[in-house]
Amino acid sequence: MKLINPKKVTWLELFYDLIYVVAVSITAHVLAESHGGLISGEAIMKYPLIFIPLWWAWTGFTLYVNRFGQDNLAQRVVYFIQMLFVIIMAAGINIDFESHYLLFMLGYVGIRMSTVFMYVRTWIRSDAAKRRVARYLALSFLTGTLISFSSVLFPGLMKFYVLYLGIFLEIALPLAGRHILRQMPVHHHHLVERYGLATIILLGETILVIVDTIRHHPITLQSGFELLLGFFITVSIWWHYFETSEQVEQTGDGAGHRVIYGHLFTFMSLGIISNVIRYAMSHELALGPFAWLALAGLAMYVLSMAVIFSPLQNKKSLQIFSRLGYNLAALVLCGIILLLLPSILKVYMALTLFFIVHTLIALRRLGKRIQRDANSNGSTFFS
Repeated sequence: MKLINPKKVTWLELFYDLIYVVAVSITAHVLAESHGGLISGEAIMKYPLIFIPLWWAWTGFTLYVNRFGQDNLAQRVVYFIQMLFVIIMAAGINIDFESHYLLFMLGYVGIRMSTVFMYVRTWIRSDAAKRRVARYLALSFLTGTLISFSSVLFPGLMKFYVLYLGIFLEIALPLAGRHILRQMPVHHHHLVERYGLATIILLGETILVIVDTIRHHPITLQSGFELLLGFFITVSIWWHYFETSEQVEQTGDGAGHRVIYGHLFTFMSLGIISNVIRYAMSHELALGPFAWLALAGLAMYVLSMAVIFSPLQNKKSLQIFSRLGYNLAALVLCGIILLLLPSILKVYMALTLFFIVHTLIALRRLGKRIQRDANSNGSTFFS
């Protein structure tokens, strides 16, 4: 069977992502549990606790396909097996996470072990360079997965420490073995395309939240305006994300890691933003918690984008930190404004304005960069 074209996402990958987005949507709904105008500290803590294993399970097989993918029967069967385990994992996502933890872990470990199986298969069947990379990743992920699965034997919060110890090892060992992985680098175009596909599906879920919320509340002039603001936020994110991803070339050592780990926070921010839109239209959250939730979604999105789509090489890393500093300063100003506004509607309006302005500034910066590159290429051509 032929290798998967690294420049093209397959229909099976799209189907796979759609199954995952169901689980992501259920996870985001953890933040939709409010009582007396407040989101409980338990819900806030459980959102990342549930989200990170979900993201890592999806990332693991996505990276396998990126490096070693083949459009053959074995890989297709593993795709479908993983979809079943994602369904099991999603069934274990609940605000009462502890009582559903075993079901969640069975799904998670099933996904990770089937990914390990594919690495072992590649290790056995490939040439020397591929074999070394596949062996290293197979052993790294097997070690981390077994540690994570042993968390079911521990009581209370201890189980989460053990779970995240396994995930930490699975993240740290590939980073420590970058000299090995350079023998089989990721296909950056395919990687950005895969994460972009997941992002656009999550944006579709935000639209679904808008539709679902408006269906359960009276349609008034204000609710129509709130719907419009939610749509503007979604469109701004789409415009900024995809215009930037198409124009910024991912180069330099570590560009793949920026895409992979930066998107954890992008995906989490989209879940938070969908809840901000839900609460803005349902009026179930008090002003203070709503403003903080809005700020968290905005900050997480802006900073993750600054990391992921930085076009700068390592030799200009100081400029990357300068750009992050600029974004942090802007977010501090936005945060002060959001937290001082006197009503939920005004916070919501300000949040929408911030997203629109952020998009316009980014597009203007991109336009200048494209023009500068064009002028530079033209000068080189005629020199």
